[in-house]
Amino acid sequence: MIQVTQIDGRRIPVSFMGGQSFDFYGFWSERTGKVCLVGSAQVLSPFGTYKPFDARLMLNYSNDSNIYGSLVKGMLESVSNQSDFKTVSILGARNTPLNYEYKLLDESISDCGRNSEESLSVESVLGGLCKVFEGRSHVYRTTDCGINRTCSSGVEYMSLLSLLCDGEKMRMVLSFSNTSGVSRLFSFDPRTALVAEGAWDVEKNRFCGVACRILNLTDSLSNAKVGDCSLRLSLRFPASLSIKRRAPVVGELWSAKTGRIEFSSLSDPLWRFSGLRYEYTESERVSKLCKSRSKSKGKHYPDAQTSDMRFVMSVKYPGGVRSARASPYFVGDRLYRELLVRGQGAGVPGIPMNVGVTKSFTNITYRIRFLNPVGTYDKETGELCMVGCQSVKLNSTMIVDCSLAIRFKFSPIDSRSDDRLKGTIESTREKIDPLYVGRMEVASRSIYVHQAKESVWRMDFEIAMVLISNTLSCLFVGMQLYHMSKHQETLPFISIAMATLLVLGHMIPLLLNFEEIFKSSRNQGSLFFENDRWLEAKEIVVRIVTMIAFLLECRLLQLAWSARKAAENHHHRDSVWKAEKMVCYVCLPLYVTGGLIAWLVNRNRTPKRVVYIGKPRPARNLLYRPVTLKRSFQRPSLWKDLKSYGGLMLDAFLLPQILFNGFSNSDAKALAASFYGGHSFVRLLPHAYDLYRSHSYGKILDWSFIYASHKVDYYSTAWDVIILCIGFVFAVVVFLQQRFGGRCFIPKRFIEDVRYEKVVELQETGELHKSNDS
Repeated sequence: MIQVTQIDGRRIPVSFMGGQSFDFYGFWSERTGKVCLVGSAQVLSPFGTYKPFDARLMLNYSNDSNIYGSLVKGMLESVSNQSDFKTVSILGARNTPLNYEYKLLDESISDCGRNSEESLSVESVLGGLCKVFEGRSHVYRTTDCGINRTCSSGVEYMSLLSLLCDGEKMRMVLSFSNTSGVSRLFSFDPRTALVAEGAWDVEKNRFCGVACRILNLTDSLSNAKVGDCSLRLSLRFPASLSIKRRAPVVGELWSAKTGRIEFSSLSDPLWRFSGLRYEYTESERVSKLCKSRSKSKGKHYPDAQTSDMRFVMSVKYPGGVRSARASPYFVGDRLYRELLVRGQGAGVPGIPMNVGVTKSFTNITYRIRFLNPVGTYDKETGELCMVGCQSVKLNSTMIVDCSLAIRFKFSPIDSRSDDRLKGTIESTREKIDPLYVGRMEVASRSIYVHQAKESVWRMDFEIAMVLISNTLSCLFVGMQLYHMSKHQETLPFISIAMATLLVLGHMIPLLLNFEEIFKSSRNQGSLFFENDRWLEAKEIVVRIVTMIAFLLECRLLQLAWSARKAAENHHHRDSVWKAEKMVCYVCLPLYVTGGLIAWLVNRNRTPKRVVYIGKPRPARNLLYRPVTLKRSFQRPSLWKDLKSYGGLMLDAFLLPQILFNGFSNSDAKALAASFYGGHSFVRLLPHAYDLYRSHSYGKILDWSFIYASHKVDYYSTAWDVIILCIGFVFAVVVFLQQRFGGRCFIPKRFIEDVRYEKVVELQETGELHKSNDS
């Protein structure tokens, strides 16, 4: 039995035996090509202790600098007499030696494939032949023919690793398997591996090569050698693609003795192949399927040549919901990526195309993760109508089924709808057909480029608004502190509950924001925008200003508390504390009840589906392109709900002061008009802005709202109007109380009774003092 183990000689330590790592040291003989290395590892004994295990690794490189010297043989054996470790035979493909000699070029050019279709020249490929195959392992899908003498082995994938590429000559290793193994590491299995070499044929515009098998595979692998070089190999770059032929690199492997394998790649980037054309072979079916409809007057839809045509969508089918990413492949006769690059990725239309475009309709083909549709797009109606093809495995045979009808409807450019696109995917086959698939409903909430730009501008504007609001809060609290220094006698009449509420209103958001700073994961917003570092810098400035406002409010609370404690009149001090207690008796049950309601709402709320967008490589476009979608169900955070409720209490920060003035019947001008008026303006301005925003923007990018964020406070049309009215009324009530008395809004009859009781109480207190003096 042969056990396949991959060894990379450039990596130290080397792992063997299910994870044991050895550090090998030794010598290599250039004359003989032999390598002798010794190393050791710590092995767990049956008694639960670790003891050293010494081993020797011997490798033998061939002195032949040609295809027949492509193998490395060796063995790993124990040097300890007490070890029961069995010797392991090693066989691998060596890297290209110096002065490599191509011995089979004449044979490769003499027989170079049967395909007579038009192919691109190597000069039209960006970087040439070597650039296409350099670096990582390239995976190709094959037909159902294997490399043995029949075509029913079921081998589906071929991996190609270029070991040497010199201009138009190349040496490579091929390996076959039943799994795609899309990996940068080449899996070398000598039972299916082939060693090949060849050169580019300028006349036929294809690479012609000879492939050799590895023979004499035994348990020791010491007799393995390269032989049977009867296999022929060809690679070419098709000049045109279609819905059923989408591979930029195709090839064949064949011999007179065995079957013929055709293979193709879908992973090579198309932008390397300039001059590549696209043939719309399903145009007749598309024209029958997609009938023109009445035009939408006054509505504008995306241009087919812009990045607005890309979107991420969710597909609902009878078995569940899945995600897919859709992006145009070709628009007209132009590669979609080239259109974006020449338009600098910002959705610049107007690049001329030769075919496939009329005044309204544009031939277009898409790449969807599980489909490959082609069709037409009508810019005047926003309708994308396509015929879809998918690869289906039926009775161990891969077939391409093009019986899907796809209809998408884009929303207008200026739409404020949450949905960017809606549509259906359904099969045109009968339900009893084995290739029939059920109806699928498609929806996408991706955004247009102009909406992303608008969101960036709005976020900058909202950050500026937050900064201005917090700066004004600092200013108004500073003016209140100045007012308190000028009117020391009014200090005891400032509600401690109101001052505490203001302090907590800034302290809780600060604590939550600093908690987010130290989190290792980035939020969704920072994954979306390229200038997230600049955004974070502005957020830090906002937090600094918020901290200053918090410290000033702490000073206000400290002064009000100290004035209460230092009051000389004992009766006066007791009366204000009594009024403060009454405020607490009213406010605390009110606030606690509201907090419990918020908690119960959070507990009973249905967990929502959260979509995490993975961050791909940097791009020049405004938006990052989402490459991974992960869904999870998440209950809304209790802290966020309580934070929102805290914001609602802060909007009504004057309520404790109003109650205090009423209970104490104070007419002292304890609060400066600039403080209660200006601070009310700062608290109510976000709600006024939210009313404007609800009519100017949709709910797109709801998470990006910074000023008047739905995650931080209660914002809806009804709440905005209610809070604006309450805030204005509270400011007017405080003004009237400080001018006409704390109970000025109470009927005069009740005011007279209260004053009479107060005079009687004062008289009794005075008589008591006289009796004590006597």
